[in-house]
Amino acid sequence: MLYEIASLNRIFTPDVAAFISFTRSYDRSLLLDVEDTLVMNATLKAEIKRRVKWSLIGAVARLPDSVQSLLFVSAIRKYGKRVPVLRAVYSGCYRTHPIDRMLGTDTGGIYPPESATGTNGPESGNLPYMGCQPSIVRHVLQQLGDVTGRTFIDIGCGKGRPMIVATEFPFDAVLGYDIAAPLVETANRNAAIVARRFPDRTPMRAFVDDATTMPFPSKDIVAFFFNPFGAELMTVMRERFDKALTEQAIQRLTIVYIYPTCAHVFDESPMIERQASFTAPYAPGEVGYGPDLQQEVIIWNDRRHAAA
Repeated sequence: MLYEIASLNRIFTPDVAAFISFTRSYDRSLLLDVEDTLVMNATLKAEIKRRVKWSLIGAVARLPDSVQSLLFVSAIRKYGKRVPVLRAVYSGCYRTHPIDRMLGTDTGGIYPPESATGTNGPESGNLPYMGCQPSIVRHVLQQLGDVTGRTFIDIGCGKGRPMIVATEFPFDAVLGYDIAAPLVETANRNAAIVARRFPDRTPMRAFVDDATTMPFPSKDIVAFFFNPFGAELMTVMRERFDKALTEQAIQRLTIVYIYPTCAHVFDESPMIERQASFTAPYAPGEVGYGPDLQQEVIIWNDRRHAAA
């Protein structure tokens, strides 16, 4: 069913109709193949469609930039966005982000939940990786005031784009945690690049670890989330924070949550209090490198340090 990358290259021709015909026929053939397999239950059929979709997206993402750029020609983009398997490509997350062009890092792409272990899918509560916009992370961290002496932790850090921005601030430590070893390896390669470019900054480091069980590295934490989990795992994290604050294993806590789909989970905590909620726009140079034009942001502080 899957086409080789060489075959995909052949579809990127000036003939827009041929390109659209190919992608639509791909969708139809996939659905027909799955429906014809009558012995499969609904869950298995959905899993096959999901895996084939991500495989095709990955194949398109590996095409040369010069070939991928044809996807964004207006005539092709107009129709291509209607093709289900290409919608993630049109999010802009597969384009080389300006921060990566500037630094020589690799923070782009979208990676499905099974990238973490090879087996866990959305039922695990982990959500796909994609990078947050640096301008939004920078704007949010500027709202926190003096962060000297504090530890920044990125939960579900992926390739470490928010961590790169955090090194611009005087945190005592900049740490990231993810269960996907390949993404953590990339984050640490990015860390080495940033350290060479900016030796005076606080170094960043990523770890392969489960955020729901890992020990907290400091008693003064800024915890960063860019929609890494569903409500079940986010509830586990909130309960861990509540327990750590109660036992004073954490004495000061700020939670930064961008794209806060599970904000209600933290609002239910007796130990923290919502401090700010706002919408932050992409910087002009970042438009087209993510699926939106702006992101919702919510910040919580522990009640002891909450603003009156």
